[in-house]
Amino acid sequence: MVYIVGIGPGHRDYILPKALDTLEKSDIILGFYRAIESLNFIAVPKVKVHSLREIIEFVIKNPKKTISIAASGDPNFYGISSYIKNNYEGEINIIPGLSSFQYLCTKLNKPWQNAYLGSLHGREADFIKMVKGNKLSIWLTDSNNFPGNICNRLLENSMHPKVYIGENLSYEEEKIYEGYPEDFVNKDFNELNVVLIENNIDILEE
Repeated sequence: MVYIVGIGPGHRDYILPKALDTLEKSDIILGFYRAIESLNFIAVPKVKVHSLREIIEFVIKNPKKTISIAASGDPNFYGISSYIKNNYEGEINIIPGLSSFQYLCTKLNKPWQNAYLGSLHGREADFIKMVKGNKLSIWLTDSNNFPGNICNRLLENSMHPKVYIGENLSYEEEKIYEGYPEDFVNKDFNELNVVLIENNIDILEE
C-alpha cells in the first residue's frame, strides 16, 4: 500500500493525527531531505530521495511494503500527488495536510477564502495579471522566484501593494515580514517562502 502523507508546514505540532498514525504504521517513509528531517521523531526506517522519479522507482520495486511518501504542506495543493498518480498505476491513498499558506494566514489573522492561490515553485504564472486582478493573492516561491525577485517585478510594474513574507514557517527560526516591495528587493531569504500580497483599491479599479 502506498500513502501520500501531508506533513503540513514542517513542525510536528501541525501534522494531523491521521497523518502521524499512517506514518508510524508504515514499513518505510520516503521523502525529500527537509520532509524526512521533520520526521526524525518517528521510529520508522526512512529513505531520502532527490527526485520524484526515485520515489516511483522505489515504490515499484517494493510492492509488498507499506510505504508513506512524506509531502510538505498538502499533497493536493501544488504538491507531489499529481506526478505520482500520473506515473504509478497502483493504489494510492492521500492523507491531507495543512498548507503553508493556511498557516501563514492564521499567523496574520487574515481570512483567505477569496484569495487567489498560486505557485511560482518550479512554475511560471501570469503573476502580475493575477496580482492586479485580486485583492489578495498568495504565492509559493522557489530559488528563482524568491521574494526579492517577486517584489522587484511588482516595482517594475509600478505596483506598491502590502507584502507579507513567511519564512521557515512553523520552525523555531520562523520569521514573518510585513512591508512593501521596496523593503524586500535586496533582502536575502531561504529558498522556500510564502508570499501574501494585499492589493489596493486603486489598482483593482484600473
